[in-house]
Amino acid sequence: MNLTEEEMGRIRELASTMALRAIAKRMGRDVKTIRAVLGRPPRPPQPSKLEPFQELIRDLAAKELTAMRIWRQIRERGYAGSLTILKEFLRQVRGPRKCARQVFARFETPPGIEAQCDWSPYRVPIAGRPAAAHCFSMIAAHSRYQFISFYRNERLPTLLHAHREAFLFFDGVFRHVLYDNMTAVTLGRSGGRPIWNPTFLEFAKHFGFEPRVCRPRDPNRKGKVERPFRFIEEDFLKAREFSSWEDLNEQARRWLDTVANARLHGTTKQVPRQLFLTEETPVLIRLPAMAFMTDRREVRKVQTDGTISLDGSFYGVPAHLVGQYVTVLVDPHRVRVLDAGGQVLIAHAIPDRPMRVASPGQALGAVPPSETRSGLESRFLARFPQARDFLDGLKLRMNALAPVHLRKIEKLVELYGAGRVHQALERAQGYRNFNAVALERILQAAHPDVVEEPPWETLTADPSALGALDGVESGSPQDYALDRLPPTPMRGENDHGFEDE
Repeated sequence: MNLTEEEMGRIRELASTMALRAIAKRMGRDVKTIRAVLGRPPRPPQPSKLEPFQELIRDLAAKELTAMRIWRQIRERGYAGSLTILKEFLRQVRGPRKCARQVFARFETPPGIEAQCDWSPYRVPIAGRPAAAHCFSMIAAHSRYQFISFYRNERLPTLLHAHREAFLFFDGVFRHVLYDNMTAVTLGRSGGRPIWNPTFLEFAKHFGFEPRVCRPRDPNRKGKVERPFRFIEEDFLKAREFSSWEDLNEQARRWLDTVANARLHGTTKQVPRQLFLTEETPVLIRLPAMAFMTDRREVRKVQTDGTISLDGSFYGVPAHLVGQYVTVLVDPHRVRVLDAGGQVLIAHAIPDRPMRVASPGQALGAVPPSETRSGLESRFLARFPQARDFLDGLKLRMNALAPVHLRKIEKLVELYGAGRVHQALERAQGYRNFNAVALERILQAAHPDVVEEPPWETLTADPSALGALDGVESGSPQDYALDRLPPTPMRGENDHGFEDE
């Protein structure tokens, strides 16, 4: 120990009034040396604060949850240690990082100038069944204040609805909104400049923002909205289940309020919500007084069982409308049936999967066997036994919407005849266009003289009320086709009127 008798005496003298660490500091010696002089046994090692939670931490780490999310969960069970200790333990459990990160130059914008938005699809358990949930995210580029919501698809009406919800969430509009080259926003490029979707451009002008798109193959330009998708998956979606689509979006909103927008952001070193309220809210564009209609509009005939058919589901309507045509407004969450004056007669929540939805107080009978999915498929194969490949492709590509296309094909048979539809099926199969829209385009081009007669049934006994339906387009499976371009003619074929293809 190399201590003199005088030093050892001084240590024994101080031990009566001072702690070991204080004596060690006074004498400039190690605590272990002071213990040896005083003849005290070594202090037993203290158990780690993590020790009671290690099994739980390993279980959560096996689910690939982030350190921050694991820290929040074990704190709820009594853990009082720091996040740093937890991260050190997780490094031991998980091992070293497998790949190095790339380095990019950071790009920042002033308050209220830019928002970035994008989609990201996930497989999410909803009501005990895995479902494809498309997450729409819009994030304020300056403060990183974020809005997310989940939808069944990424079609243009859904995109516009999601924008409207986001602007209400932010209580204002940004000067610019940045996108990648999604087809609902741009139709392509001409001379390097984007060709805007006319409906989307009208929507942007209504709210007063300027849409902008990234250069092709430049995803890092909108990294502020891209990177949080991983955070959404790991911190919110993993190891969670949801009872319904409404429950999914309600939990997402709570997660935004309590976690994503309430945490100290790693880049700005500020809380996103506080930074947004203090610096961005005062400079946002005010929301317009007039609403922009984002709902899809359809016209449907009420069937004899008191239902209308829409997107594979049957929705109950008041019985007195049987045989009449009604206007239907469809948003991502609801179906609303209107009367001749534009008033809502009844509204239904869109079910998680195609089914029969009764009106309040209405008991719907069982689906007739001929109208079930299996009945429609059997009838199709009985009529076109050589088109099994077409049916398999339709079921693979359209999934739940296959019955919509099979009913449309039956209407095409009524209009054009089975022989012509059979020829169109062979051609569509050759080009792997497995949907009713492709068949309809082929038939219209090959037989332009065949024109469908418009329906003559009146909507109401009052002829003057028919003006409420001016400009309403009839519904079709067009919105649900994956093939946006029709098949091109084979080499050597006569165009036969296919010059538009």
